[in-house]
Amino acid sequence: MPNLTVRRIPENVYKRLKASARTNNRSLNAEILAVLTDEDAWKLRRLRIAAVLPELVKARAELARKYPNAPDSAELIREDRDSR
Repeated sequence: MPNLTVRRIPENVYKRLKASARTNNRSLNAEILAVLTDEDAWKLRRLRIAAVLPELVKARAELARKYPNAPDSAELIREDRDSR
């Protein structure tokens, strides 16, 4: 079976996973596998995202109206990288 290494996990995510593993009487590895393979949880996440998406689209449109000449963030990032 393949192995996977995950680096730079935010402390709050790590603590939440550890607490969830403890609650479910599983090792941290077993908890991570359970989270990754839980289809119902993935469906719930997709539903939550779908519910929030219209609000994000609306907010993006409002920002575009408020700041019509805002620079493209990709251009700013590229410019910053090129300056190094």
